[in-house]
Amino acid sequence: MTIAAIQIGLHPDVVDYGSPGFARFGGLTPDKLQAAHDGNIAQLRRAGFDVDGCQVDLGETAVETVRRAITAKRYDAVLIGAGIRLVASNTVLFEAIVNTVHEQLPAARFVFNTDAVTSPRDIRRWFGDPEPVPLHVGRAEPETEEES
Repeated sequence: MTIAAIQIGLHPDVVDYGSPGFARFGGLTPDKLQAAHDGNIAQLRRAGFDVDGCQVDLGETAVETVRRAITAKRYDAVLIGAGIRLVASNTVLFEAIVNTVHEQLPAARFVFNTDAVTSPRDIRRWFGDPEPVPLHVGRAEPETEEES
């Protein structure tokens, strides 16, 4: 069985990089956040997982954006970025996303990374090794400056 995962994170344009909540992510910039998002997806795809990304705002349309994404395709695993789940001011957003996913995908597993970068190891904790993912016509893999 191919493991389908969705990575939900903040869109780089909505983050207040100077706020106290984001101080723990020293040196974070919009470009670095986008590169991390794209790099995580690329790394997981190379490992054989079928992964999509979903970037959200700070709440105005975030839940609806997530709902549209998770009802368009069945996902086995849901990854939620640290900017949503570890920043205290985003607790209500995190809660709303978790509850929306739970309602729409009750069998999905939440997978949280243990490092700054999501790795295949994180998904393997619940699913083991994936089957090879078929190539999707027209689906470009995100490019990163640094390949793992």
